[in-house]
Amino acid sequence: MREFLIVLRFELKTMLSKKSFLISTIIVMLGAIVLFSLPRFISNDGQDNNGAVTKDKKMLVYDQMDVLKNQELMQQSFPEYEIQFVDSLSEVKDQVKDGKVDAGFEIRNSSEFVYYVENSSLNDMTSSRFESMMKQNFQTSELKKLGYDVNKVQKVYQSAIASETQVLGKDGKSNYFYTYVLILLLYMMILIYGNQIGVGVATEKSNRAIEILTTSCSSNALIFGKVMAGAITGIIQTSLMVGSFLLSYSWNAQSWNYSLDRFLNIPSSVLLTFAMFGILGYLLFSFLFGAIGALCSKVEEVNGATLPLQLFIVAVFLISMVTLQIPDTLFAKIVCYIPFTSWMCMFVNVALGSVSFIEVIISLLLLAITTLCVGFIGAKLYRRGTLSYGNHLKLKKVLFKK
Repeated sequence: MREFLIVLRFELKTMLSKKSFLISTIIVMLGAIVLFSLPRFISNDGQDNNGAVTKDKKMLVYDQMDVLKNQELMQQSFPEYEIQFVDSLSEVKDQVKDGKVDAGFEIRNSSEFVYYVENSSLNDMTSSRFESMMKQNFQTSELKKLGYDVNKVQKVYQSAIASETQVLGKDGKSNYFYTYVLILLLYMMILIYGNQIGVGVATEKSNRAIEILTTSCSSNALIFGKVMAGAITGIIQTSLMVGSFLLSYSWNAQSWNYSLDRFLNIPSSVLLTFAMFGILGYLLFSFLFGAIGALCSKVEEVNGATLPLQLFIVAVFLISMVTLQIPDTLFAKIVCYIPFTSWMCMFVNVALGSVSFIEVIISLLLLAITTLCVGFIGAKLYRRGTLSYGNHLKLKKVLFKK
């Protein structure tokens, strides 16, 4: 235990003091602050801090045939515009071209108009809004000609139908988003930090520092210390990054109209399952990355040697995506009991499906036992592999050599 704690403390200090760790963490945290603060600096359709609409844009309208007799409808449709009716089409074009007004319209008849704008943008909805207003004006005019009460007709067409959905089990629509984010977060953590462990072991082997370590410390203490240090580092960095996103959103939630609140309401059972299975799955594959790194003679070989393992993790990610779409199926239940897939699939079923407490405990025990066994096998591979140089090692010889 003493050797394990020494290795853990040394590796943890080394990983946390790396410039790459510090710089990447700061960049992501600053990026989160900038991202969630953007709505504060983007136009909010002419609303001030109190929610009142301010007329900060100008619009010219050329209505030669006097189609828009109800100009109040125009003001209601474009509350952020200062609207002016002119008697000359050339005045509309000239002022739009010179940038003196933001928009200009020529109304040719009750069902036809022309929109003038200096520079068109992808999210410009002015024309479609004007079209809706023209349609409403046309309907009102025609109904009056037919002798109908316009207000009564509009009341009939605008009648709302009350509906209510009562979810007696789990709300798949609300739970889908945060479950997908948790899967992606775990997937990225294992790929990034697992590969770093493999590269770190191969680097120590290439500079012969591993010879001193393996002769002065047990292989179990070395690999368990390295893997646990990598796990703690990954959890710390991920927590800082995710925490910065959550804090930035909480500071700017009003600017986002609290649109993400319903996705952040994650049940404690899902978070607990995610933490337990995620940590064990992280350790399971970290042991494998460390063992593969020890079997490599050069650092350059690590990426190629770990490629099958990375592809397998990608396959597990795709399996979890399938489980996310069809929880509570036989396939989803089977992958929740296989240790090499349960670390990502079990909390999906907890979030979206129906899983009993006993099923979660059984799956967790299987994953914990498998992780421990892989850890000791990885320690054996680590010791045999780190002291072998030159020729490539065969897995069979490393495992069964006395």
